[in-house]
Amino acid sequence: MSEAIYGSTNPKESLDKDSVQRFGSMVELDLEKEAYYRELHANVWEGVQAKIHECNIRNYNIFVAPINGKKYLFSFFEYVGTDLEADMGKFPQDEETLRWWKETDPCQKRVEGTPDGEQWLGLERVFYQA
Repeated sequence: MSEAIYGSTNPKESLDKDSVQRFGSMVELDLEKEAYYRELHANVWEGVQAKIHECNIRNYNIFVAPINGKKYLFSFFEYVGTDLEADMGKFPQDEETLRWWKETDPCQKRVEGTPDGEQWLGLERVFYQA
């Protein structure tokens, strides 16, 4: 991977004026389980939505893209809290989230390069415009 290049349209997070951190990630979608995955996300459980909000995540989106006969999920969210590690640590402690992951994780296939212990591969931001 090339080294990050920062400029006026790709500032370091510490230079962002609004202090919102933005995250993108990706994972492969299991084609045999796509319909179930879409069904789950058409009606995300209230407890899961509440935990996402409690953990200071806003504007959370998941997109699907067909590429070379496979489908990939791309997520984007904004983090508005002050302690990312603490907030992210709440998810694996939450029973409703764990039940949700038991439903969604089998619908996904980790992509090459995803760190051990993670489901989604984090993406590097190369452009930002408020």
